Amino acid sequence: MLALFGILLMTTFSFAQDYKHPYGLVSKEGKVTDSTGQHIGWITNDGNIKDAAGTKIAHVGADGKVVDAKTGKTIGHAPKNGTFIYHFDKNVTDTLTTSYPANGTCEVKNSKGEIVVVVHENYKQTGACAYHCLAMHKKGKHMKMK
Repeated sequence: MLALFGILLMTTFSFAQDYKHPYGLVSKEGKVTDSTGQHIGWITNDGNIKDAAGTKIAHVGADGKVVDAKTGKTIGHAPKNGTFIYHFDKNVTDTLTTSYPANGTCEVKNSKGEIVVVVHENYKQTGACAYHCLAMHKKGKHMKMK
């Protein structure tokens, strides 16, 4: 009887768990998904950011500069301190801050302290940048510096 209760309890909890997050994700392999779980692109170990079709849209260099693949212009900066500075409008500048790794992942929060994306620790410096660029690309918005 006790074993049956335990099985019933485990079954109930397994169905209650939500594996979808209300934010994006950058996996260990560099696969980038949005808040709905849709694959929107990739970030490679060498800093290339590619959309879901495999087209390179940007590159993050060793110096942290984010360069647009089409124009060659700098569109953001991802320094090693875990802060990504992005520009998407002439008058709007904001930052995303990456936490220290915990259990193999880092939380990336906006200036309001809200989690925007969770990135694998392999992409601590570039994951926030990749997610932001790909999310903007998906919406058809082009990134640019002031």
